[in-house]
Amino acid sequence: MKQAILMYNPKAGQRQILTQLDYVAERMQSMGYQLNLYRSEAQGAIEKYIIDNITQQNTHLIIISGGDGTVNECINGIMKKKLNIPVSILPLGTANDFARTAGIPFEIKEALALIEEGNLQPVDIGKVNDEYFINVCNMGIFSGVSHEIDLEFKKNFGKLAYYMKGMEELQNYETMDIEITSDEGNLKGDYVFILIFNGKGAGGFNKLAKHASITDGLFDVVAIKNVGLSAVPRLLIKAIQGEHLEDNNVDYLQISSAKIECFNQHHKQFVTDLDGEVGPDFPLNIKVVTNKFQIYLPTATPDTTRKILKRN
Repeated sequence: MKQAILMYNPKAGQRQILTQLDYVAERMQSMGYQLNLYRSEAQGAIEKYIIDNITQQNTHLIIISGGDGTVNECINGIMKKKLNIPVSILPLGTANDFARTAGIPFEIKEALALIEEGNLQPVDIGKVNDEYFINVCNMGIFSGVSHEIDLEFKKNFGKLAYYMKGMEELQNYETMDIEITSDEGNLKGDYVFILIFNGKGAGGFNKLAKHASITDGLFDVVAIKNVGLSAVPRLLIKAIQGEHLEDNNVDYLQISSAKIECFNQHHKQFVTDLDGEVGPDFPLNIKVVTNKFQIYLPTATPDTTRKILKRN
């Protein structure tokens, strides 16, 4: 019998996985899998467990239950162990931004059905220095929001918790002196927030990189210039509507790899973030990794074509 492991974050989202474990086991048995369980006990535990315990011989499928941060731990474990094991995602976190981009259903029954009815497909992931991400790498204001939110606060308020915490950070933000160099183009200037997308959105903002694709070998860079505090609400409204790329306060670039340097004297004060987890310090060497991570997607996958945008 084939071996599958369900690796779950018991505190993710509304914690519904806790009442569905028997259903998942029954469903996997009906597909011919023996299901093992691993309950994450702390941040980073899933990555460590994969590195220490999972092999090609003892595991044929990894089911990961949680939000973007939980998926991030799974990816880092798989990539650092150099495994080639298919992954099924149960998007039961707060935002589930990557699952939204990929079209993965949020209902457990429908998400599991992709193992039988869906399409096992390699998707792009990102590597930043020695760490990996699947949805977004960001830096500057808002980048530390997900690291500081209390779990009960997030459980009670959901995505609203991110926005409330973000409003606090707006009161004393500082600009970053950043230079991004890549074969596809360069950016240099004072920025308050930079996002590098594989998926289409972050924090529930689903149109931040509306032309992004998870299979095209490119990242979308959205860099917010040093706007005044009074201009932020207007820019946020544009971001919600997906119209921010036309704003003169936003720089846009598509890259396959890049070096990102921060020239502020005390640059370590600026937090970087990978899928909601703490990212590495500057400088950042970032690149797209293709054909190394396979997940089950709907047969009718989201549009993988890309409209190439050109900005002067």
